[in-house]
Amino acid sequence: MIDLRHVRHLISVASHRTVQEAADAIHLTQPALTKSIARFEEELGIELFERRGRRLVLTEFGERLVERGEDLLRHVRELEEEVALWKDAGTGEVAIGADPAAELGLLPRVLESFVPAHLGVQVTVESGHTGALLPALLGGELHFIVADAEIAQGHDALEIRPLASAPLVAALRPAHPLASETLPDPAVAKTFPFIGASTAPRFERWTAEQAREPGGAVAPSLVCDDYEVLIRLAETSDAILLGPRNVLAYYERAGRIRIVPWPIDGPDTQPSLIRSKGRVLSPAAAELMELVEREGS
Repeated sequence: MIDLRHVRHLISVASHRTVQEAADAIHLTQPALTKSIARFEEELGIELFERRGRRLVLTEFGERLVERGEDLLRHVRELEEEVALWKDAGTGEVAIGADPAAELGLLPRVLESFVPAHLGVQVTVESGHTGALLPALLGGELHFIVADAEIAQGHDALEIRPLASAPLVAALRPAHPLASETLPDPAVAKTFPFIGASTAPRFERWTAEQAREPGGAVAPSLVCDDYEVLIRLAETSDAILLGPRNVLAYYERAGRIRIVPWPIDGPDTQPSLIRSKGRVLSPAAAELMELVEREGS
């Protein structure tokens, strides 16, 4: 019988640069972790790592076992959570992921009503792009994510529920030279730097297309996923900020920037609620997910 502790130890070593880093991550001593891996190999009767100096490199079978082990541990976590639900206990924890637009646009409104009403529930939010969040979702570490679903489309293990989109708009500091312009001359506008965030491949494609356009094309010269960095730059310079209306409206209400009525022929932000198919959620996670869908529709 395979000991799940050995599986966890194997995955830790495989996911860190050194055995010492792996040992620190799971709160073991390096000799104890090395001994555990050696015992696992002995029990299986097959090598999982090749020793190359101080480095351990997975063998072909080791790679396969890591892949299967990650699936196994995910199913164990889901089973433990389902047992808790059957006992009518719930987990008391909700872990979700959010991309930059959702983190500043939709999520604050949702958490503003959810958190005060669920003081016994611990909510954790992991930030990042969809591509960075999907492994944690598929691995069972996140209950669901709120992010652009472009790169998740067609994934058989995922259920995707589209939410309301937000148009791309431009914003400036209130004292910007173009702040009073209803529709500035494109050639004049292009003399100022454009800045913005990218949350999906279509934004990157649009930026590349804009860069190839002649004349007054809009081609962001700075792309940063931290909106606070973008806002501070827009406040203190003549940069023109591009972003989803629902995100920039928050900063406009705070008086930090001003959204201008210029037509921006760019892609909308298209958030979605993304979850693993068939996963049983705790009551708290299910309620939070329903609230996200209701507020975001």
